[in-house]
Amino acid sequence: MDVVIYTRVSTDEQKENGYSLPDQERKLRQHCRETNKRILNHYQDDYSAKDFNRPGFNQFLRDLKQKKIRPKQLVCVKQDRFSRSLNETVVMTQALKKLGIEIYFLENNVDSSKPESVLLYAINAALPEVDNLQRALNTWNGMRQAMRQGRWPWKAPKGYLNDKVSKVVIKSEDSKFVVRAFEQVALNLRSIDSVRIELNSMGFKVSKQQFINLLKNPFYKGIIFIKSWKNEKEEYVKGIHEPLIDENLFTRVQLVLNSRNRRQTKPATYALLFPLRGHLNCKICGNALTASSSMGRSRKYPYYHCQKGCKERFNAESANSLFIEYLSSFVVNSEVSELYLEILRDEFNKNEDLTKSQLKDLKRQIDALDEQTRTADLKFMSGVLPDEHYLRIVKGIKEKEQNLKAQLQLLEESPTRFDKQLQFGINLISQLPYYYSNASVDIKHKIIGSIFTGNLIFDKNSYRTEKPNLLIELICSDSINYRAGIKEKTSFSRGQSSWAPPVGLEPTTL
Repeated sequence: MDVVIYTRVSTDEQKENGYSLPDQERKLRQHCRETNKRILNHYQDDYSAKDFNRPGFNQFLRDLKQKKIRPKQLVCVKQDRFSRSLNETVVMTQALKKLGIEIYFLENNVDSSKPESVLLYAINAALPEVDNLQRALNTWNGMRQAMRQGRWPWKAPKGYLNDKVSKVVIKSEDSKFVVRAFEQVALNLRSIDSVRIELNSMGFKVSKQQFINLLKNPFYKGIIFIKSWKNEKEEYVKGIHEPLIDENLFTRVQLVLNSRNRRQTKPATYALLFPLRGHLNCKICGNALTASSSMGRSRKYPYYHCQKGCKERFNAESANSLFIEYLSSFVVNSEVSELYLEILRDEFNKNEDLTKSQLKDLKRQIDALDEQTRTADLKFMSGVLPDEHYLRIVKGIKEKEQNLKAQLQLLEESPTRFDKQLQFGINLISQLPYYYSNASVDIKHKIIGSIFTGNLIFDKNSYRTEKPNLLIELICSDSINYRAGIKEKTSFSRGQSSWAPPVGLEPTTL
């Protein structure tokens, strides 16, 4: 009888357990000699048996189609060397049977031509798949148990790498980029994607969705999230790996992400063209300037202009560019910046009573939610509340409670972030052109409003204001030589004005 023999392994473990290709081939050739079977060809694979998409087996099928061989049997050592899928086994067996080819196994072979053996054949064909499923289940359970112990059994996230010796994840060279990502997004001064693009230019390659997933991953604060599975609830476990950021920074980033996930309308084109609209006054009549575009010979040209009968009108593109130059003239005096620290400390002290009141109110709201949860539990246990209503109520309470606790944590930890807030304030003023240029339209308005408590006047390619921010004037002064060191176009009025920046940009909220 003419036959072909087929051997297969998938992992080194199978090789070590006696399923090596040479061992299988030896057994098959010995069987063929003892039963007078002539071997036409030998096909082998080092592939998984979940399907028949394997190089060796595909070559066997091509040889059959091209009629290079005409075997009566395909001989394998055992069922799982042929296939580990019941459905795949049945389909392939029927296909080969139509070609007049019988499948023969050295171990537990069943004559499928006999009606009474069909059930036994089906059982033998299903056993490898059952074994596969059991192995997968054991592996999955093992991985979940490892995660409960604080270990990460998967490929390490960006910023970490898998240590093959200790079997734990350790920080990689990319960790500094991950930390910078969280710090920059937490500032909420520019778009999240602009932060990603900047990191890409520095060598940290990450796609848009990968970047968002990175910012949401609690792994970076030292926590492993275990998803719910079957009757097991989701869990948050403290990992044994070293966190890259603290809880406070992670929470701030989540607040930024949540605020940006809310439905927002795309800024109108005119808003992008006229970021200074609402911050400029007419130099002639003093009324607020508006903005619009006029059609020229080949394109539209944007202008800021007055609507009160004045002839005040100037090109918006040029004015926007000159405003960035104007911001670049603000130079932080390192000596005077020490005074900034004292002013901020005074501001923190003034807000202390308000903060205590806010803390008390947040704790009261959290206690009220806890009471609602206990009430829902009692109603559920007494049968008054149906399962679906109970789950919906508890889910809503938990979401509110999580948001309140995040706000509570920010208020409780704000004094400990004083130094970082100070450094941020100094850096912001030192790099105003950079932050302003990369900010969204809304943030641009906040930056302008935090620097100038009154509107600007654009006159002869320069800016001036009668109501500057006293704090900016103070921190950008150059002691006795302040007036001589700053160009006339950037000089501030000595008049009294409020220096506190509006909510949304001051260090206490960043």
